[in-house]
Order: sequence, then structure tokens, then C-alpha cells
Amino acid sequence: MSRRVELLLLLSFCCYGAVAANGNSTKPFSLRLVDGNSRCQGRLQVQRAGQDWTEVRPLSAPLWFGNRACAELDCGSALSLEEKTVPHRDAVQVFPSFCADSSLIDCFDSDSRYSPDSLELTCSDSVRLVGGRSLCSGSLQIQDQSLAQSWAGVCEGALDRRGAEVLCRELGCGAPLLQGALSPLGQTFHCEGNESKLMDCNRTRTGPETCPTLNLTCKEPLRLVGGASHCEGTVEAELRGEWRRVMTPDHWDLETAAAVCRGLDCGSAVSTEKRRGSDWSEAWRVKTACMKKSSVRECLYDYGSSTSYLQVICSDSVRLVGGRSLCSGSLQIQDQSLAQSWAGVCEGALDRRGAEVLCRELGCGAPLLQGALSPPGQTFHCEGNESKLMDCNRTRTGPETCPTLNLTCKEPLRLVGGASRCEGTVEAELRGEWRRVTASGSWDLEEAAVMCRDLDCGSPVSAEEREGSDSEVWGVDPYCVKESSVRECLYDESSPSLLQVICSDSVRLVGGRSLCSGSLQIQDHSLAQSWAGVCEGALDRRGAEVLCRELGCGAPLLQGALSPLGQTFHCEGNESKLMDCNRTRTGPETCPTLNLTCKEPLRLVGGPSRCAGTLEVRHRGEWRRMMTAGRWPLDSAAVVCRSLDCGSAVSTEMRRGSNSSDVWAIFPDCEAEAPLRDCVVGPANDTDSMEVVCSDSVRLVGGRSLCSGSLQIQDQSLAQSWTSVCEGALGRHGAEVLCRELGCGAPLLQGALSPLGQTFHCEGNESKLMDCPRTRTGPETCPTLQLTCEEPLRLVRGSSRCEGTLELKFRGEWQRVMTPYYPWDLEAASGVCRDLGCGSVVSRVSTVILRENLWGVKADCVKRAAVRECVFSGSLYRAYDLDVLCSGHQEAPKDRTVP
Repeated sequence: MSRRVELLLLLSFCCYGAVAANGNSTKPFSLRLVDGNSRCQGRLQVQRAGQDWTEVRPLSAPLWFGNRACAELDCGSALSLEEKTVPHRDAVQVFPSFCADSSLIDCFDSDSRYSPDSLELTCSDSVRLVGGRSLCSGSLQIQDQSLAQSWAGVCEGALDRRGAEVLCRELGCGAPLLQGALSPLGQTFHCEGNESKLMDCNRTRTGPETCPTLNLTCKEPLRLVGGASHCEGTVEAELRGEWRRVMTPDHWDLETAAAVCRGLDCGSAVSTEKRRGSDWSEAWRVKTACMKKSSVRECLYDYGSSTSYLQVICSDSVRLVGGRSLCSGSLQIQDQSLAQSWAGVCEGALDRRGAEVLCRELGCGAPLLQGALSPPGQTFHCEGNESKLMDCNRTRTGPETCPTLNLTCKEPLRLVGGASRCEGTVEAELRGEWRRVTASGSWDLEEAAVMCRDLDCGSPVSAEEREGSDSEVWGVDPYCVKESSVRECLYDESSPSLLQVICSDSVRLVGGRSLCSGSLQIQDHSLAQSWAGVCEGALDRRGAEVLCRELGCGAPLLQGALSPLGQTFHCEGNESKLMDCNRTRTGPETCPTLNLTCKEPLRLVGGPSRCAGTLEVRHRGEWRRMMTAGRWPLDSAAVVCRSLDCGSAVSTEMRRGSNSSDVWAIFPDCEAEAPLRDCVVGPANDTDSMEVVCSDSVRLVGGRSLCSGSLQIQDQSLAQSWTSVCEGALGRHGAEVLCRELGCGAPLLQGALSPLGQTFHCEGNESKLMDCPRTRTGPETCPTLQLTCEEPLRLVRGSSRCEGTLELKFRGEWQRVMTPYYPWDLEAASGVCRDLGCGSVVSRVSTVILRENLWGVKADCVKRAAVRECVFSGSLYRAYDLDVLCSGHQEAPKDRTVP
């Protein structure tokens, strides 16, 4: 067959979504596989720009990392990763977690060193499944060498059952599912079934020019053994053709077990346990954090022998999907007569007893939201003592299409020993056993909010770890809780500590930027525990003070919606709870909802103004200094300045005192994402204090950093309100004073400046803009003054301003800036080039520095904020210096400052 005819026939059966081959001419790195049986199999090597090829030394590299490497090599799916011995070679370490959300080059360490180990990677040559939830599902693509390495989709019906079996086996997966798009004979691939690769099968080229693409799902090579059904038992997985037990060094909770149940096409995760046996055997290891994003198989890597193993129980044929936890959502059942498909269940299919059976089967509490339940139960007729919903008698009634039954079961959670059901020691039920709960890390109000929500209580007021007696407890991972329910994050633990939580009983503020702001809702027990909004004017000042105090917040703000008397709640002001106040019920059925903001319980003390000093936080009614684990950059301090209604964050510093005292600790990295009060984790004893300086009465807002945006000033005569400033209000001297006050560099973008300054008349030596003489001229409304100050950073010891070692001017001092623990990746280094106006990053070299006191920078912060806002002072023994080359390195040095 001629080449031309072959090409024309190929176009007649494939729907082409070509993927171009990877060219390395402009890439900062290249990969290759050597000493293998094909270009898609062998030892992995990496080459950086201007450097030699180097072996890759594995460090817990899971299959998803191999799949990223296969894509760079323009091969198919990753089939296996294996450690190999290569004597007398230098190698670079690979850290897969570094590049989970960025370029693959970020996985590789900057330095190479001797290693006896290398990484052998095997990819499929010419087939892959793309766009699915794992490497075993998706749209089928094949690679035809005659089309310059392009990947092309394959038409529905191109495979029959035997062809699908060959494909799934080639990809290291289980038997094929979802065979609706398969052909009885196979229109394109004609396989006997014993072929090792799909491309070894006979092929014919038929079909239309364009066609629906073939989607296929292969089973995950996963099984549960030793249980009562295929959805219960010890977890085993297959990799490189070998079945082994699976173990993990991490916590193993229901959220992780859910990936196993999903891979087996079972229902919800009901129970999970890590056990230790008596016999040693080879095991696959798995990182649980990986499983929350990928399939089990993609997270496996070699471990060696172990006595540990994992037990999982999934529900066989029922599940709740689309809810906020495994205990809520739309009910789906699996009918064996429908080729394992999952089907929704109609409203009214269950009565109360059926709902109780279902919730119990899923390991949840009693059912809620019973509006969609039927008194007799139209489909499932349960006595109430059944262990599974599918054991109940069933009738099939109702229309073909119907509203789906949504159900919420209570979370198996309680607070005991407190003054109400919303206060006390946390206990949870798992595997039919109630135990106290302890946190594996710091536990703050942000995590406690999930607890209060699961209990249908109000807002969290406090959370505290206390010492108890030694006993078996449930551990809970606070990071997991932020994204899930408490029950899904439990695991076996032995600890003397216990967790105490206080939630407000019947009041909460929702929809605000913190637990201290939002729309007021109250819970009326006469209304089946429902939460209802409160009308504007329902509170007066005293009522608002009672509410804010009950929620553990500061004094109330934004009182425009308050009533002088309070139409609903009539408080004396000394009540401990809002619901203790006298109440009258007046007003219309529908009304504007009361929105309220309470101050955050923060203050800066010992400084020259209320916007500078040592940071103190009030928690559980007590003011204490605040301390953190040393990484407190400006983007975190900005949360404090905003909460205090001050201006921009200018500087932050951790200072060490001579006397140790009680302090409040702060959950690491929480403060950049949430109000500071929500991040308090409990008492500690320390000598450190956090010093913060905010600008008093000026700020730049709406820009890409704290050094750019619209100028706003705060006029004390206007009840602390912030007002914009007109174009032309500043001259050159005024702009210099402002930028210096904000801790930034010289001013840029001077089009909106006036030669003299119409409002602020500065000499240039003032420390603050508001110290300059002011006149009030101009119209009431005017274009707002936009200003950009330079970022106070530079690259030194290079051939241009866009090349060299990073330094930053902080509190008037130029110092090198380093990143702690891990080297910079390209995405973080690109932030330096961006802030300098030097184009994009070309290369970066991170050199390890061993020193104690340093200016550190949070590299992940640089990806979303200016470098200056990510710098902190700290004491670290291992850090990385940064030399960066930007694309603008050949430019002559530019003076972009004010002439």
C-alpha cells in the first residue's frame, strides 16, 4: 500500500485532535529514556540548558509523575516506574510534590550528587486514554508514526470486546467497562485477544471523516480481599504485573478510602482501618494526599516489605453523591441487572425506616431533611432492622423520569460534658465505636467551624486541645477537615489529648469575610432546627454588643441597619447570649436581612500609634501576644492592618524577648487566607513577639501589589472612612513621601501627578503624607489618582539589572533573599522578573546556604503576590540563595524613576 493511500485511509477513521511533538529548542530542560527496548522505555535522564545529561534519582516517585514525564517525551501513558542500580553516576534528586501544580522541571533538585540508584520508566508506545478521571479511563488516542508523532482520536465502534481487553491490559489496567461504544466485531482493530499491544492487531481503515470519539473505562487494577464481598477487605493493587498489599506511612481516613471504593465501582466508604499483621511481605506504598486528586494506581510506588495493611469497607450498592459529605446528597443505587450502572432514586421512594436503614448502612447518623420521604415508602419497604437498604422489599412504581431523592444523614459526632449540645469534648463514631477526637496538628476556629456546621450549631467561639487520660482516640487531620466533614478525616490514634469546642447555640453570622461579619441568622427550635434570617432593625446597639460578645468578637460596626430601640430583641446589655434577651415578633413576613460586622479582637500595643506595635489577640476572653512559626510576611500582616482599619502593611518582624510568657499561637499559613482570629490554635509559652507596622492614614488599593493602585486617605473627621484622592493632588515630592511611607521604591506612572501638587504640598523630607500641608481644591467628583511605586528589589552581580542574585530593601536595608528548605521553582522565579519589569524567567539557580538569620521568602506566595509581600525575617539553618536570569537581561540599565 502506498504511503499516500495509507495516509488518506487513516484520515477516514480517526477524529484528529493532533498533539504536536515536544520541541526542546526553547525549553529550559529536556528528558530522555536510555538503554531501553524502545524510545518510550528506559532509564530517565534530564538535561538543563547548558548542562550535561544526568541520571534521575527516585524519591517516592508515584506513577502520576511518570505519566507527566511520558507526556514530555511524547509517549503514551505511564505503565511503571522502577528503581535501578547504576554504579558510579551523578544523579539529581526528584521531588514529585514540588511540581504537582507547576512545570515538571520544578521536580528536579538543582544540584547533582553521586547515587547508586536511577529511575526506570516505561510508557505505552502508541496508545493512551486522555481526559478521564485516571490513566485507565478517557478518550482513546493512538499515535501514528507517519503523522509526525501526532496523536489522533479513534471512532466509536473501532474496538470490540477483545480489542478493549488488549488495550486495557497494555495500559496496565483491569478489564474494560462502559462497552456501549464498542462494536460486536470491531470496525478498525481486529484482535484475537492474545496480543500484547493494540497496534499489533489487524487494522482496517473505514468510517466517516468525522465521528464520535471512543470513550473507554478500564477497571482499576485494585481489589479488596478477605471480606464478605468485593467491596470489603484488605486493599491490594497491581503494578508491573504484580499484586501486592497496599500500605501508607500517612493517616488513612475515609476521604482516602473513598478513592478505593470509587476505583472498585463500589458505593461510599463506610469504614477504614490501618492494621499490623505478623508476617512480612512485599507491599506497594501510597501517599494519601495524592489519592485525594488521583486514582490509587497513579499514587503507588515501591516500598519493600511491610507487616502493615489497609482494611476498607465500602457500601455495596448504595451511595449519596453531590452532597457536602459522604452522609448527604442524591441517593443512587446499583442494579446488577443494569451492567453495574448507578441509577438515581425517585423522591418518595423511602419512608423514615428506609432512610434510617440507609444512613446506618453508610455509617452515618439519623436521617434529616425528610421532606422528600414518603409515609409508606413507594419503592423500598423496610422493617427498620435490615443491615442494608437493598435487603428491604422493593416495588417498582412511579414515572420513568422523576425528581431525585436528596437525603442528609446526621454526622456521627457529638460534644459531651458541656453546658449544651453545642459545647464540650468532641467525640465521633467510626466502625460502630464512639471515641474522643484529638487533632494531629493545630486546630483553629476555621476547622472548628466544620465541627459546628456538622452539629447544626452556630458559629465557633473557641477550640482548644487539652490533656486527658491515655486511651484510644480518633485522630483528625485539620487540613482534611477544611475540605470535607470531620467523619471523613478520622483515623486510629493513641493520645492523651482531647479537643474542646464551643459553638454558639442558636446564632450565627453567615456570608461575611469572617466569623465576625455577615447576615444574622437565628435557630428557632420550634421550626425543626431551621435557621432563619433576622430583619434589619431587629437589634439596637446593646443587642449588637451582646451578639458580638457571644460570638467571641469585638465591638459592633456598621450599625446603619440597627434600630435605636430594637424591634425584635430587647437587651439590657449584660446578657451572655442574644437569645436570652426579651423578644417581640413584629414586622413583615419578608424584609431586608440584618447585616452586621463586629470588630476582630486584635490590637497593636506599644507603638507610636494604634497602627504600629506588638500584635495581641483576644481569645477565650484573654488578651495575649501572638506568635507564629517565623514565616510572617507582609501579605499576612496585611490581614492585621485590614482588620484594624489601618492602611497598608509596611513592615513585619519577629522579635525575641528575654522573658517567656503565655502567648496565642497561630496556625501556619492560615493567616494569609482567613481572618487572624480564625487562625488561633491555643496557648503556648514563648519569648517571641510579632511587631507590625501599618500606614496610619494612606493606602494604595486595587493594584497588583501594596505598592500600586488608587490612592485613598483616611480622614478622622469622617468617622474613619477612607476616601479617594483626585488626580493632580500630589507633586513629585508628595509621591516620593507616599512611596517611602509605604515601604516601597521611587514613584512611577506620573501622568496623574501635578508639577506643584494641588492638595498635598510636600517638601520631600516628611515621613508621612498626612504631615504635608494640605489645601482642599478641585471638584467634588474627579478622576482618582492612580500611582505605582517601584518594588524595592534588585538583582546584583550580573551583567544587567535583569540578571544576578536577588536582594530586597526592607526597613531601609538591602539584603539577599532566600527561600527556606526547598529551592525556587521557575514559577516563583518568574515573579522576580515580573516585579522588575524584566520579562519572563529564562533560568534560575538555587544554591544551598547554611546560616541562621536570614531574609526568607515564601516561594508559593510569590506566585500570587509581589516578592516584597512574601518576605519574612527568620532563623533557619537551611535555605536556598537565588540567581535568576530574565529575558530582559540584554537591555541596558534603565532609570525609570522620577527625573
